[in-house]
Amino acid sequence: MVDDEDRDTLESERELPKEDETLDESKFIQEQYKSDPTTIWVWLFFLAAFLLLAWGVGSQLSGYLQQGSEAKPFLQVTNRDFSLFLWQNPEFMRINSKNKSAYLPGFEYLDKVNMVPKTADQYVVAPPEVLFRYHTWSRLLKGEYVARPIPTDEFVEFLEYEEAWQPEYWPKAPGAYKELVQGLKPTSHDDLQAQPLSVLPLDVRMAFQGWKNFRFEGQQINDVKPTYKAMVAFLRAHPHYQRSYWRNIVDTDRLHYLVGLTNGKANSDEVIPADQLTPFLKVGFFNAQSAMKEAASGKQGK
Repeated sequence: MVDDEDRDTLESERELPKEDETLDESKFIQEQYKSDPTTIWVWLFFLAAFLLLAWGVGSQLSGYLQQGSEAKPFLQVTNRDFSLFLWQNPEFMRINSKNKSAYLPGFEYLDKVNMVPKTADQYVVAPPEVLFRYHTWSRLLKGEYVARPIPTDEFVEFLEYEEAWQPEYWPKAPGAYKELVQGLKPTSHDDLQAQPLSVLPLDVRMAFQGWKNFRFEGQQINDVKPTYKAMVAFLRAHPHYQRSYWRNIVDTDRLHYLVGLTNGKANSDEVIPADQLTPFLKVGFFNAQSAMKEAASGKQGK
C-alpha cells in the first residue's frame, strides 16, 4: 500500500508539459514512413499510373465517339458537295442566316458567297434540318441537271470567283480536268459543255451553272411566272419536282407547293401564284426554258 509520502514522490517525478511547449511535427509521422522513405514514392507512382489510365480511357472514348460521328453518312457532306445545293436553294446561304457565326463557317458571306477554298473538302457545319434538305435535294434533284452552254471566258471568270474548283484547291480533281484548266484561254468562247465528263466532271458543270444563275440571272429567275400548262410540261420531263415528293417537306402556312395542280388546273393558262413556287423549282424551270431557247438558237452544248 502506498503511503502519502510515497505518493508525493511519484507525482513529483512525473513529467508535466510546459505551457509554452509545442508538439513536434515529427510526432504525427508514423514510424513506418520514417524507417522506409520509399513508401511515399510508391504511392505517388500508383497515383500517376491511375491518372495516366484515366486519361487514356478518356482519349479512347473521345476518339470512339468522334469516329462514330464521322461514320454516319448523314454527316458526311463536304462544303464542296453542299455548295451545289446552295446555288439552287439560296435561302439556305450563310448570307441569309441571322446567326452567321455558327452557320456554315466554311462559306463566305461578305464580298462573296462562295466556299472558303481551303475548307472545300471539310465536312459542312449545318443544322440537321438543313442537312436533311440537302440529302433530299441530292437524292431527287441533282440528277435533274439540265445542260446549258459553258463559254470558256465565263468559266475562267467562274474559277476566279469560286477558287475551290481550281485544281490547287481540289486534290481529287481528275488529271484531265487539271490539264483543261491549265490550257484555258480567257478570250475563248468555246463551249466547254461539249467536253466529256472525264474532262469536265458533272459537279463542276453544276457549280458553274449555279454560279451563273445566282450571279447574273437572279432577277430573271425571280421574274419567272410559269403557267400551270407550262409547269405540267416541265414536270413530265423532270418528274422529281412534282408535288408528291415535296408537299410534306416545303408546305407551310405561307407556301403551298404546286397545290393548284391538284385542283384541276393542269391545262390552264393561268399563272401559278408565287406562294406555290419554291426557289429550287424556279431555278429548275428557268434552266429548262433557257436550255430550250439556247438549243433553238444553236448555242446548246452537247
